[in-house]
Amino acid sequence: MALSDNALPVLTAIVDLHEVRHPRGGDRKSIDIFRSAGGPVVQHHALKEGSPLYDADDALLEELRDHGLINIDYGSSIWHVSPTTTGRETVDQHCRVTAVEPVADVAPLLAAIAAQSEAENKLRWEAVRPVLAGLRRYWEDGGFSRHGIQVFALLKAVPDEHLDLFTATLQALIASAYLEPTTSLALDHVPAEVAFTNRANEALDGWPGARPDELVENLLAVLAASARSEPDSAKKRKLERVAETIKELGVATASEVIAKVLLGG
Repeated sequence: MALSDNALPVLTAIVDLHEVRHPRGGDRKSIDIFRSAGGPVVQHHALKEGSPLYDADDALLEELRDHGLINIDYGSSIWHVSPTTTGRETVDQHCRVTAVEPVADVAPLLAAIAAQSEAENKLRWEAVRPVLAGLRRYWEDGGFSRHGIQVFALLKAVPDEHLDLFTATLQALIASAYLEPTTSLALDHVPAEVAFTNRANEALDGWPGARPDELVENLLAVLAASARSEPDSAKKRKLERVAETIKELGVATASEVIAKVLLGG
């Protein structure tokens, strides 16, 4: 949805005004724009000086109407303006995706990104999976938003030295169908909101549907992450040996074994 530069502030003003109930009666009132030879006059009980509505011309209001964002009830010398459901949702979405403050603790995610930055192959699944898991934990700790994850706050939280890597990782996770955009809005070449796909659930939670080779790669990624965080040197070495054995066996052979276990072959 392409809007004029000043359309969103005007739409936001309309939505905010319409939310303020009238002190007498308690109902919502439309914004009234009187047509006169001296120019339009805007009236509403909650209107304040400096409102963007004072600068809204007919063309801009009708642009918002044409996009289904406001309703205009045309009278002979007055326009009654009110927001539509789509208009309210558009303003809500814009406020949500441009929020700077994270909705949960970002420390686990930042730690995963920092570890990824040290990997020899930074986009290998073993390095990327902890970042995907960090994103999932952030979403869970933030309250399981039905809209998914708002990316802008994370872009602001990631250190500058890791920002390009994080952006590339998000793009790779989207291209590989682990994340999916939930809005057409974009920030710094990534969607402003993303949600987890079934493929992400398969990789993180073992949901049915993952291919045996994906399960092997996932197991290697989990072993690598566990080894990195294990303080006990003996246990750490055991985890590393398990991963080395699987790699020596080969992904294809290990996949065949897992397939037989899963399918009972």
